[in-house]
Amino acid sequence: MMRTRVQRASSWRTSLGRIAAAALALGGLAALTFAPSIATAATRPTTATMVSTAKNPKLGTILVSGTTVYALTASKTACTAKCLKVWRPVLLPRGVMAATAGTGVDASKLGTVATANGALQITYSGQPLYWFAKDKAPGQVKGNVKNKWGKWYAVVLPATVAPAAAPPATDAPETAPPETAPPETAPPETSPPATSPPAPKPTSPPATKPPPATSPSTGGTAF
Repeated sequence: MMRTRVQRASSWRTSLGRIAAAALALGGLAALTFAPSIATAATRPTTATMVSTAKNPKLGTILVSGTTVYALTASKTACTAKCLKVWRPVLLPRGVMAATAGTGVDASKLGTVATANGALQITYSGQPLYWFAKDKAPGQVKGNVKNKWGKWYAVVLPATVAPAAAPPATDAPETAPPETAPPETAPPETSPPATSPPAPKPTSPPATKPPPATSPSTGGTAF
């Protein structure tokens, strides 16, 4: 009888030991499972002060703030608490009123919008910016997706075209002026020299015959 009781007590202690060991094993497994998530959550930024650019081999120049930032073409379903766990708004730290434009960013297009809790969310061209939880490293673009909250897209900047360089100036080849013939001119009009008329030859007066001799009149008419 006594031996049976001892055996039962020993078996009970063995069972408790096994249960404790199993609990410890499960606890360790849970710690290993959740440790990366905790570490990741601790390293993800919740605020930013600068928006800059990065090169993506497929998209070109995109906006980043640590990792890629996205804009949303919203659907009829609002992005609320569940959505914001995956799509974290890019917020300014408390007391900072404006974001800083990094390399390649047009500062005039940066702005802010107040969120429901009063924080300031950074905007670009009027669009609020978000981080995507599955982007783990700078340059990753895993958030170009469409879901019930709308269409999410990385902000791609337009490519800038460098101005065409002017061709080098070249000296024009020296060319001899064309030969020109002197203009044809008509000979000047000349008037014949003035000539004086020939001097008239002297003419002698015509000879006159002497009147006929008349006889002394006798009172009649001579014929």
